[in-house]
Amino acid sequence: MHPTLSPDKGRSRPGRLAAALLILAAAMILGAPQAMAQKGGYTLGALVPLTGPLAAKGRTAKAALELAEADIRSYLAGAGSGESFSIVIEDTGSSPDKALAALKRLAEKGIRLVIGPASDDETAAVDEFASQKGVALISYGSVAQYLARKGDLLFRLCPSNTYQAEALTALVKQEGHTVMIPLWRGDTVGDELVVHAKARFKQLGGETAAGARYDPDRTDYAVILDELAKETENILAANPKAKPAIVFVGGREVVSIFREAAKRPVLAGLPWFGSDATALNDDIAKDPESAAFALRTRFTAPRYGEGGANVYTQIERRIAKETDLFPDPQSAAAYDAAWLAFLAAQTAESMDPATLKRFIPLLAERTYGVTGWLALNEYGDRREDWDFDFWALGKDGDTYFWEKIARYQLEPGLPKELYLGSPKK
Repeated sequence: MHPTLSPDKGRSRPGRLAAALLILAAAMILGAPQAMAQKGGYTLGALVPLTGPLAAKGRTAKAALELAEADIRSYLAGAGSGESFSIVIEDTGSSPDKALAALKRLAEKGIRLVIGPASDDETAAVDEFASQKGVALISYGSVAQYLARKGDLLFRLCPSNTYQAEALTALVKQEGHTVMIPLWRGDTVGDELVVHAKARFKQLGGETAAGARYDPDRTDYAVILDELAKETENILAANPKAKPAIVFVGGREVVSIFREAAKRPVLAGLPWFGSDATALNDDIAKDPESAAFALRTRFTAPRYGEGGANVYTQIERRIAKETDLFPDPQSAAAYDAAWLAFLAAQTAESMDPATLKRFIPLLAERTYGVTGWLALNEYGDRREDWDFDFWALGKDGDTYFWEKIARYQLEPGLPKELYLGSPKK
């Protein structure tokens, strides 16, 4: 039987319930862990982007890891184990090269369990070295499907891009659109997500256009958007009853693209959808031109869903208190990753690769964290208890803000459902 979660608003110590549930998972597997009898300690590593473009995400992830560190120490003290626990955090600089250098520093210290990295590019850069050195990675942010491999030492607690494509196309179809026109950055992640989205939309009975792919280094988008406008006009001319929608998969360049697209009536007259890289994007909300375009086109983007359980709200508030930032669900996943890594270190007979490959999925299968069930599939990726929230821009006076308008929700063992109107899980 799995441990269950129920609301517990009367708790005075945040995180206590999450810790109890996670620890119960280990006890269910092995009874009293053998490591508890050993007077020593546990040292984990973490790869966090404390500088560079992902620094804001890094701040909330660092806070989550520090909270997990404090909670795990509290658990060990309460159990009377006498053991120590620490997480050595290394800055990846939001850079693949720096992430690899950071992992090498952790490996040189003898650390064999590492939380992170936060992004796909960083994960791709360190995955081979981690396998060579027998270092297990529990990522709280990587989602690219191309990194899903059987038998490696990479485990990921966020839902993969195949699930994001499923959620995104479900909403596009639900909104009554018959043709999906993609506009995307031509990198590995963009190409992958668009391929999955096209395939999924066709399965739902929709049509997909060629769309427009642009180089990641491009800064002038006029020609690309001219091509997209022309294709849209051709689609509408061929079938006046068609209901096309633009699906944009990109990142920081979104403001420039929105400003340029606003000059083309055919594009400004269509609904636009985005990906997780543009959901809750502050650059859009702070730029009047792009914000007006997003509002006009009802730009809507998915993001890994916030947990509805009381323990999720608790950790979210604790992270916000430490950082004065609104934490994303990946930060909550970092908290869970720390506990999962600790349980693996506590229960495994040794830290060799074969043992870690066996114990981490075994523990995840029976562990309920603040983000829900941590069960992994055959690739070591999050298997269930994932949801996506959809965010759109709203306006109050002269102020733009992001609001949740829908949720693509998975209940293990039940059909997936799309809820409109920001339901609570």
